[in-house]
Amino acid sequence: MTEGEVVEQLVQFTNILLAGVSVFFTVVSAYIAALNYFIGSAAFIARLLAFTFITAVLAMLGAVMIGGALSHQGLISRLDELNQEGALSAAGRALLANSADQSFYGAAISLDDAVRLGLWVIIGVIYLSLFYLTFFHRWKPEIIPVTVQQSPVQ
Repeated sequence: MTEGEVVEQLVQFTNILLAGVSVFFTVVSAYIAALNYFIGSAAFIARLLAFTFITAVLAMLGAVMIGGALSHQGLISRLDELNQEGALSAAGRALLANSADQSFYGAAISLDDAVRLGLWVIIGVIYLSLFYLTFFHRWKPEIIPVTVQQSPVQ
């Protein structure tokens, strides 16, 4: 691959990453809404099946994320090869710099790895939260008493 093709693929990778985040947000939002309206008050077996389903969906998204990370690493490796040949432009060197270890609060980690680690931590926290909300949280319907009063006729 030429540098231009690699740079184009890396830029597209950002769009794919954002699309994956939006799919994750949509799936989690729909599940939370379902918890509020009917899963939260359903029998245990229904909650178990719903949680199994959301686990399968999130596992598929995780597998796609792992595949994307491997593809991303391959593209970065190609940029590194081009850099060693001395055939890398400023744009390629800038993208390659994202994968170089930098100091973040005393830890040496690349920007790419920080983004990847952050996504995994967020996914883990949300998954554990969904587990708690599915099996332990006591969902209560929010019923607001409404009274109708007639105003006196004048």
